[in-house]
Amino acid sequence: MIPSLTGVHFLITYGCSAECAHCFVWGSPDRTAAMTANQVDGFLDEIAALDQITDVCADGGEAFEEYDVFLHFLRRATVLGLSASALTNASWVESREQAAERIAELMSAGLGNLGISTDQWHQEHVPVERVDLLLEVCEEAGLGTARMESTLEGVMFRGRAAEKLAADMPTRPPESFTECPHESLGAPGRVHLDCHGFLHLCQGLTLGPGPMADAIARFDPQTHPIVRPLLEGGPHALGRLAAERGFELAPGYVDACHLCYRAREFLRPEFPDLLAPDEMYGP
Repeated sequence: MIPSLTGVHFLITYGCSAECAHCFVWGSPDRTAAMTANQVDGFLDEIAALDQITDVCADGGEAFEEYDVFLHFLRRATVLGLSASALTNASWVESREQAAERIAELMSAGLGNLGISTDQWHQEHVPVERVDLLLEVCEEAGLGTARMESTLEGVMFRGRAAEKLAADMPTRPPESFTECPHESLGAPGRVHLDCHGFLHLCQGLTLGPGPMADAIARFDPQTHPIVRPLLEGGPHALGRLAAERGFELAPGYVDACHLCYRAREFLRPEFPDLLAPDEMYGP
């Protein structure tokens, strides 16, 4: 069991209106994998049955790309007494009137908070004026918001960032990365759930297949073959595990995520249910 677990982020879709260079889930307009309303109902019923989850969040990809499913998610979560939030890049904003209408509908469905992503990479695809307008509309409506603006120093070099941004960055030797700086892998407070039913401790690192309750019940960080080395010695330990199987450790990596992602890429054939799905590892 995972007694610390209180939140689940729903990856409503792997599709996204943008294709940002720093995206660690490889979001893209070409992605088609997405949840259905029936899946949402089933997942939320499983969550309610666990009797420990209090917060859910609609994530992606871009959840607004599947607006009807997103709206259904909010309504059903609210009926079940769950606190619901969402993330967006504001690409869907067309006018003040349209944004205000949608925000009112979403708040009526139970949306309690909205995180809005914008930075130099998002702005290649989504004009910052849409973000500013959405923030104004949300403030007028009384919806809590967070402007989520990454800098190069805050990029996690996994997913597309490992391919598109890492080559020109300074590196450190692999033995520098002896702990995971971002996730509480042994006692997670939240996980990500995708349309394939995978529960992610970190995007692309899962609890394993099967119904949610079973995956949570059988999770043991000391026996999980990927989590255990990460807890014992961070990405460097995982890199050594991969090296024993033929992985060639590079002289340097940009950050801990960079080394961890490269080692996981290599280990995927041996652990296909733990290092999944395909969407997390390439275009």
